Amino acid sequence: MEPEIIQSNRIPPVPEAAKPKGKIWGGWPTVGFSLVIFTVYFIAQTVVAVVFVFNRLISNPGAFDTQAILELATNGDLVSIATIVSAVFGLGFIVLFIKIRKGAGLCDYLGLASIPKKAFLISAAVVVVLLLISSFLPEVWNISEDDGFTSNAYQTATWPVLLWVAVAVFAPLFEEAFFRGFLFVGLKESRLGAAWAVVFTSLFWALLHIQYSTYGIVTVLVLGIALGIIRLVTKSLWSTIILHSLWNIVAMVGTILYVNG
Repeated sequence: MEPEIIQSNRIPPVPEAAKPKGKIWGGWPTVGFSLVIFTVYFIAQTVVAVVFVFNRLISNPGAFDTQAILELATNGDLVSIATIVSAVFGLGFIVLFIKIRKGAGLCDYLGLASIPKKAFLISAAVVVVLLLISSFLPEVWNISEDDGFTSNAYQTATWPVLLWVAVAVFAPLFEEAFFRGFLFVGLKESRLGAAWAVVFTSLFWALLHIQYSTYGIVTVLVLGIALGIIRLVTKSLWSTIILHSLWNIVAMVGTILYVNG
């Protein structure tokens, strides 16, 4: 008698070897690509600055000396344009390096998922507390909170709306996509782990703001650590983008009150 053939409609499981793996760049590739992104970011800012200064020199050469050119570093229009242009180029290269990674999806890689409501509300409360502390500490310890950079940028901006767009939209988008997105994910999945990823991305982010006072840089460092933890808890980059944007908006309002006070 021939053996009975048992037919089954079940689809056999995919062998482990056939499953896609390595969707995230490793630690060293992440660092290398991050350096490229950062280089492109600063080159874009430098080109904008050179073009801006050259245009000013052409239009009014007699009004410029070395000191006047140096003061352009805090010019509101230059800061706005440089921030927007460099953010666009930086974001473009972040997307490029994610896209060339086989099996990596942009939304999954950066964590562009919906935000858990409870976790976001708690996170927002933490940021509000940090904002209050950073506002009151200078009064208690008699620290000069104003570094001159933000107030000068606001006072010299002939296009205030452009400055608002740069500060509230483009700066948070690029900085979060880079620090709490691309760089954070790569370091977290490396041997460093989540805790050191939070620390290192916060330190690098603080160094990006060397135009601020010492107090301002320390504030950025503490905020960076808080945003890194929030990124871990909510598992969503949107949470840090929104909170970063709100922080910048409040800072701008504070600057306006300070200048007009």
